[in-house]
Amino acid sequence: MSSRGPSGEPAPDAEAGEERGGPAEREERAELEAREGRAAPPARPGVSARSVAALVALALALGAVAGVAYQRYAAVHLRALPKVPACVRGARVALRRPVAASGTEPRQTASGETVYLTLGEDRAVACAFQLDEALARRLAGALAEQEPAPRAARLLELVRDHVPADPAHDRAASAAYMMASAAVRVLPQDVPEVRAAAEELDQRHACRFATRRPCPTRPPPPALVWLAGVPAALSLLALLWIGLAASAARYRRWTARRGR
Repeated sequence: MSSRGPSGEPAPDAEAGEERGGPAEREERAELEAREGRAAPPARPGVSARSVAALVALALALGAVAGVAYQRYAAVHLRALPKVPACVRGARVALRRPVAASGTEPRQTASGETVYLTLGEDRAVACAFQLDEALARRLAGALAEQEPAPRAARLLELVRDHVPADPAHDRAASAAYMMASAAVRVLPQDVPEVRAAAEELDQRHACRFATRRPCPTRPPPPALVWLAGVPAALSLLALLWIGLAASAARYRRWTARRGR
């Protein structure tokens, strides 16, 4: 007679259950569970895609703000050297040669006076005419001076007072500096006015353009460049670290699979 439970239902057959769960079946079930465990490993800890996207957005936004702020600063205080006519370099070489004789080439100054220049000086004035006629006439008047101190003073005045600071006049400013500095360098450097003029010419050129010479009056970049640029750089470094860490983790998993 079969045994029944309190509710009248047949009690489970313990012996049948033991037969169905014999050693062979248990071993097969354990092997299946082990395969499933290898196929679906537990989730690995790491940085979420949302965090990476936030870092990318932060780096791009702050980098753009810092870049625009720096470009505006550089457009005023760190302008690149403009291209000048090829004749400027030839005139610069000619003006570096000491004047041994009086000039014979007639030129008119800004005041309408006729002066006589050497061939090298006349070449420089003709080159300046390609940029600005008024600048060329003032250069003729400066080169007509024979005494070192007045000549240096007028060449400095040419660059300092007669070339506007607007970027539209950068070519004329660069050409005027190249020719004026060459003409000053050939003067006796033991004259204090000559040395002072040469130093101021170099400083004015360095403060107008981005050169290797430092400019003591150039203001530093605006604070916005640092306030936005530093966090942007840190965000980029964080993204780089995340990428390197993810690559290292993938390499470790690849080597572990090959070692099995």
